[in-house]
Amino acid sequence: MKNRYSLRHLMAFLSFFYCFSANIFAQAGSNPPPQGLPYTQDFSELTTKPTTYPLGFQGWNVSTTPGGAFNTTAVIASDKPLVVGAANIGTGAIYNYDQKIGFLNTGSLDQAIGFAFSSTNATGIQVQYDAMTIRNPYDIPPATANTRINEMVLQYRIGNNTPFVSLLSTVYSNNTTKQITAITDPQNSQLIKVTLPAECDNQPLVQIRWISRQAGGGGSRPSFAIDNIDIRSDKVAPVNVAGFPKVDNVLSDEFDFHNQINEIGKTYYVVVPASDAAPTAAQVKSGLNAGGTAALQSGVLDITDKALIYSKTITGLTLNTAYSVYSISEDPYNNLQATANKIDVTTLAVVSPKLTTSITAINFDEAVEQNFSSSALSYQLQASNISAPLIVTATANFRVSKDNVDFQTSVTYNVADFAGNVAQTVYVRFTPNAVSSFMGGITNESIGASTKIVTVSGFGINPYIQNFNDINVFTNSGWTAYNVAGPLKTWESTDANANSAPRAVVMNGYADTGTASKDWLISPRLRLNSFDKYPLLSFYSRKYFAGPSLKLMVSTNYDGKSSPDTANWTEIDGNFPATTAAYVQSQYIDLGAYKTDHTYVAWVYETTIGGGTGNAAEWTIDDVAITNEPGFVASNPNLDFGDVSPNAVSTSKTFVFKAGGYGDVTITAPAGYQLSLNDSSFSSSVLVSEADALLGKTIYARFAPLTKELTITGTLRVTGTSLDENIGTVKGSSLPKADTFDVVTYNLEFFGTDVKDTSGKEFGPIDNALQIANVAKAMIKLDADVYAVQEVSDDKAMDELIKQISVGGKTFNKVTSPSWSYSFNAADPNFPAQKLVVIYNTQTATVTKERVMFKDFYDGLRNGTETLVNYPGTNANFFSSGRLPYMVQIETNIGGVKKLINLVDLHARANSGSDISKYNMRKYDAQVLKDSLDRYYSKSNLIILGDYNDDVKASVVAPNPSSYKMFVDDTANYNALTLDISKAGAFSFLSSGGFLDHIMISNELNSEYIANSIAVYDPRSDINNYVNTTSDHGPVIARFELKGSTLGTIDFETKNGFAVKAYPNPATDVVNVLVKTNEDKKLKLRLYDITGRMIGKPVDVNGGQENSTSVIQISDLKSGIYIYTLTENNKVIFRDKIIKK
Repeated sequence: MKNRYSLRHLMAFLSFFYCFSANIFAQAGSNPPPQGLPYTQDFSELTTKPTTYPLGFQGWNVSTTPGGAFNTTAVIASDKPLVVGAANIGTGAIYNYDQKIGFLNTGSLDQAIGFAFSSTNATGIQVQYDAMTIRNPYDIPPATANTRINEMVLQYRIGNNTPFVSLLSTVYSNNTTKQITAITDPQNSQLIKVTLPAECDNQPLVQIRWISRQAGGGGSRPSFAIDNIDIRSDKVAPVNVAGFPKVDNVLSDEFDFHNQINEIGKTYYVVVPASDAAPTAAQVKSGLNAGGTAALQSGVLDITDKALIYSKTITGLTLNTAYSVYSISEDPYNNLQATANKIDVTTLAVVSPKLTTSITAINFDEAVEQNFSSSALSYQLQASNISAPLIVTATANFRVSKDNVDFQTSVTYNVADFAGNVAQTVYVRFTPNAVSSFMGGITNESIGASTKIVTVSGFGINPYIQNFNDINVFTNSGWTAYNVAGPLKTWESTDANANSAPRAVVMNGYADTGTASKDWLISPRLRLNSFDKYPLLSFYSRKYFAGPSLKLMVSTNYDGKSSPDTANWTEIDGNFPATTAAYVQSQYIDLGAYKTDHTYVAWVYETTIGGGTGNAAEWTIDDVAITNEPGFVASNPNLDFGDVSPNAVSTSKTFVFKAGGYGDVTITAPAGYQLSLNDSSFSSSVLVSEADALLGKTIYARFAPLTKELTITGTLRVTGTSLDENIGTVKGSSLPKADTFDVVTYNLEFFGTDVKDTSGKEFGPIDNALQIANVAKAMIKLDADVYAVQEVSDDKAMDELIKQISVGGKTFNKVTSPSWSYSFNAADPNFPAQKLVVIYNTQTATVTKERVMFKDFYDGLRNGTETLVNYPGTNANFFSSGRLPYMVQIETNIGGVKKLINLVDLHARANSGSDISKYNMRKYDAQVLKDSLDRYYSKSNLIILGDYNDDVKASVVAPNPSSYKMFVDDTANYNALTLDISKAGAFSFLSSGGFLDHIMISNELNSEYIANSIAVYDPRSDINNYVNTTSDHGPVIARFELKGSTLGTIDFETKNGFAVKAYPNPATDVVNVLVKTNEDKKLKLRLYDITGRMIGKPVDVNGGQENSTSVIQISDLKSGIYIYTLTENNKVIFRDKIIKK
């Protein structure tokens, strides 16, 4: 009977396919027609035209990868249609949110709302709009799956082919209030107003767009929207904030003048006698009185931040005199207030006491360690006409002093201290009692005088703990980023790839093309002399891209301020990772040799040249800690000895053992391993003296197995005074690869391609020769018999790989599937093929046949002669648009055992963020595959392996079950080998930590699968910058100990309707006798020596169409030839020999 599968949810899938086509074929976005100014839009017309953009607007897909930075690319990938939506819809699109336009990104959609206008003959272009959140999936604790904080920004560009520029003053973010029901109410609505830069003035075409970035957290994304847009030339003068301008602190000869306006600009003022006529606005701006001559006093307040109050003290005035202050404000676009503001003020009639401070604020820029005092800062204090003592008082955590020695909460000056207008120096010290920011004031007061307050601020820090989560870490923590060379980049805060969210610090000198970089990340001052034990440094570091390593430096004479080149620095071992794309913790770095009260630690990034492959890595540092510990063990070796035969010994491997505080230390190896201090005399344990341990002692280890086992692993036990713990791991196998059949699945990520997308970006790793060499290195280490690989994009590269792995007497060959996604179309110049290839060792495997599964059926789907029932997409998108499973039948030959095995090489449909249609199509495809295998291969040996693009324990598209649940649940017929290691936390998609590459077998192979042999090999520890140079996937391996074949294999005799096979033969321990008959039979198995004497008792054998395997124990027999027979009703029907080695 023919299985039939026909169409369901066509319209939903067409929406998906539009997105898919935009990504694959990179269709360019269109440019909306520019609109004239002034322009207003409240989107009310969307009530009658809900899916039509107003003129001038267009929704765009900018990129397929939204990230932590605002995308400014000049290229628009594609247009996006306007659809009707609400807060309950989580699919990425540009939405009409009931007369508001908004957008929702996904993991593969970075969208924007664009608008075009002409500013011809217009200047000072102001853009005003309401920004809001519509969908906000932020979880309410205890739920924590969705914690995404995104930010929206307004960008602009001149014309339509240059990069956009972000206007950071317009940044808007969602909050943590959840809203996911079927409503369109604005959440956290904010009015945003900005004036575009002058380059936007008088332009025939200006484009603006609203776009977002991922600021922090994870899970589902919020949607943003805009409304009530108003764009016009700025022809409005500034407006005074309520209560301004004003005067205060009026004395006999001075007063203070203050102003605040609603935008940046300038405030011009003049002081004239109160009896003068009012000057014009133009006269005030020019500093003139009404008569056109110079005013008594004049000046300008330069207002650079509309949120602040700006002030000027007007001095040199006459006792008991009436004055008028006229002021006028102007914005940067020459919009001047029409009428001057007037304030009348009269100086005091008697000479008043007066206090003057040289400054109004003290900021302790250098952060101060908690419970320690800062260096002193100071200001000058003057007093005139005072008749009472002057008291200076500091708020909590600040102290003042008259002599820079004795610091108190308050000090007092006598009247005589200011005789002759002498200025006194007030010293201020900061002593934080917590890790926090501190603000306060120094009050200067004397009876009858206006009080003067000097504001004080500082940061209290713990210099021994730093998680870098504060974006202002370089201004408030005592940590310093010091740039010595390389003008463009230095250490900076980042929200991308933090070890502990939300932030870390990062340095990447790639942008300093053609020049060297040298950048220091320097700790605050460390008072290590206060540590009574071992001061131990730990931190996490992450390397990305190929390039030089960091250096860890320490200094005891750095001043904490100057260039680090002015001090002496000592390099110490930072234990930085050699692998890329994963954090590694460096621990137990002993700083005991640098115990001073002014120690500094630094991480130094240095390159000889920026730009180009391999010249400049990206380094991220996070979670630094310095602790006071009574003892430490700084070694954690992880030694993998590979395969070693029983009763043989491996080549030794070394590690450095470093410890302190525990006296002499004994290191004991687990069974099967040996240790040495000199690489010649090995034993089960070694003794390391306290002195050697503190300096670091090289230890030699080797693998010496006595029994045959898949894995022999353990830890090293270290014991000493108050010490008994296990460190590191040692691992090896004494089950030789020559005795087993090993298969691997490996996604090679656009292997060997030079194809570039429409933006000029090449797919996959750039250096093809290096990719080939690295894959070969990984395969040679795996030493498998068969590799099922995916994403092969270049046949010549594959041929070269075959050459490079055909070493050590082995010869490999390959077969390649003729079907891949869209292989029925002409080659796409901007997207490479992703072929399925099976590579096999010709000495241990022979390809007997191969076929593309569902090929004829798929051709029928495309030409309309076949249909799919309820398929969640179009017929042509079955199995990733033609990337059909590739079945390759091989005959194994392992130690003389031959077996037919059907390999199914699979590269399933990929995900696209939260787009559920792709999950549904992949799940449907998997069910079709299972239906076919169940029907036509129910008794066959099957290994289904490849890039499943999903996990087998649960789908990576949460919260759905695995796309392959139908296989996983059918434990009677299938065994998902990767299920248990997935549950244990293993992963194969190295760039994100997902588990996508799997191996399943049919029940016929269960008894031959070597338990616990399934594993993911992570090449990052062996191959530098693996994820960027080789593949974003790691290979998965499974091992089998084959026990014979089935009826019909060439080594079997088929006389009288039965088949018999004894294996292994010759043997040392046991012999397996496999029997299969065409009809049920009751047989007996007997063993005889060469003289005809029966050994042991007969074994009952039930013959039938299923394999029946009996075991003969021969380990106690002498070497030689033995005869085994099968009898039916006491009649011998089969006899053969067994050789005991």
